Amino acid sequence: MKKIIYVSVICALAMSACTTPFKKAKDGSEYKVISDGKGVKAGLGNYLELNVVAKYKDSVLFNTREEGMPQYGPYDTTNMPSPFKEAFRELRVGDSIIIRVSTDSILSKGQAAPFIKKGQYIYQMYKLLNIYSTKEQMDSAQKTHMKVAMEKAYQKQLALVEKDLATNKAKIESDSKIIETYLSKNNIKATKTKWGTYVSIEAEGTGAQLTSKDVATVNYSGHVLDSTNLFDSNIDPKFKHTQPYDVSLGQIGGVILGWTDALMQLKNGSKAKVFIPSSLGYGKQGREPGISPDQILVFDIEVVNALSEEAKQAKQVEQDKLNQAAQQKMMDSIRNANPKIKAELEAKEKK
Repeated sequence: MKKIIYVSVICALAMSACTTPFKKAKDGSEYKVISDGKGVKAGLGNYLELNVVAKYKDSVLFNTREEGMPQYGPYDTTNMPSPFKEAFRELRVGDSIIIRVSTDSILSKGQAAPFIKKGQYIYQMYKLLNIYSTKEQMDSAQKTHMKVAMEKAYQKQLALVEKDLATNKAKIESDSKIIETYLSKNNIKATKTKWGTYVSIEAEGTGAQLTSKDVATVNYSGHVLDSTNLFDSNIDPKFKHTQPYDVSLGQIGGVILGWTDALMQLKNGSKAKVFIPSSLGYGKQGREPGISPDQILVFDIEVVNALSEEAKQAKQVEQDKLNQAAQQKMMDSIRNANPKIKAELEAKEKK
């Protein structure tokens, strides 16, 4: 059903969409503009918000509607390459542009994906949603759409995880038996998560459990189940990275699945020992040195801080400002201490 909808979307843009003839652009590609001429016209210095759909035959290659994240950029046709220079020249809010590129042209440049064949076309459709006068306005709109896009991306990632769990079900079950035997032998109480990680809470922490909207700052040490030798740690100096580690829980795949799975069971300040089946760790590939294929992992994890994604970004912006201020203060000190350097720097700034 989706394919039928996407294939027809270009022809459904307006009554004249399928009958309007294509024009030839300077680079040889073709374009046409579908417009009623009533929208606000884009001008030099404006910023654009566009939905973009790209398709090849019956396949959709890219769709910002589905991703929930429009494309943004400055409007300056003088610096746009063909065919955008020609197609975007009289752009208005509500206008749609269809660009048709011959696959023969793409193949001749050696830029085609393996599935692209001769004698076909790739269609790109651009729909102008909004025009912004300033970059600040554009950035604000982009942040609003970013929330939607991140949630859609997260749901897609979850679907892939569920598929991966089903594929590795037998291995996860066999690893679970090994982990449960180990827990029983060592008198360790642990809770099994939905994905299959075992979490033994050593310190409860405070507040609500972490969610996909949080960034967890953690300390950790890891070893394989059948050895106490650490393969990594950010609290042991011998590994040379003794600083807390940030994990964005909304970005599945940024860390091994077992970590994401375990952290969702923890709170700010929690300490836990985590037992991870190999399929939720480094799987059949392993990670040398220290982790052979199909090894069960054990991590000691402490959540030293937890912030929402928005709060984390705001904190980073503030830190960047402080860093810039400190750098400027240092440069001012250098200038004032050495008149020659001051004169040279001021001369460069004037240029």
